[in-house]
Amino acid sequence: MRRIKITQNPLNFLVLAASLFFLSQVGLAQQSEQAKPVAYRTAPKLVIAKLTNAGVDVYDVRGKITFTLTAANSDDTMVGTIDYTIPDDARQQIATLTGKSLASVQSSYRQTGVIANFQSGTAAPVIHLEISPMEVTVSGAQMRFNRIVVDVNGREGGPSIRKYSPEEVEVLLTVWARQINAGRQARGVISRLNRTINGEPE
Repeated sequence: MRRIKITQNPLNFLVLAASLFFLSQVGLAQQSEQAKPVAYRTAPKLVIAKLTNAGVDVYDVRGKITFTLTAANSDDTMVGTIDYTIPDDARQQIATLTGKSLASVQSSYRQTGVIANFQSGTAAPVIHLEISPMEVTVSGAQMRFNRIVVDVNGREGGPSIRKYSPEEVEVLLTVWARQINAGRQARGVISRLNRTINGEPE
């Protein structure tokens, strides 16, 4: 019986190995991209704060505020960081009240661990989040926020929504608000939202 000798081309093995390596790298890159943490921040919005002196309102501060989401809670609240810009006219008032130079008065204020709630009945196309009144100290002066409302774009899901993206956060917040309005629990949405924020793999 005659044996048939099969010759193997080393070039074929080289191409196959290169292809497998390329595919593995693509898979790792996609996984890394998908699991990237998402720092979702609302668009800047005008919020009027009250500059006070001895408990008396002395000046309206017309600054812009953003809310950066850091965690979703099982009690239908959110935790985040607010950043508030302080315009130059308000900084001058603060300098006058405190006796400081204008250069030493901060131009923005940040506070972490702020709790936000869904506004009652809020729904797409704009989801409204409310933050309770607060009083803060800015460069030695007292500033009071009576009511803070920030906005999230309502967004429906679909195949075009990329996971671990700001758009996915907006979809999840829209669904969460809908669940609250319907009197339903949103444990799955909350869990997914936290994974998206923290960049945790599925």
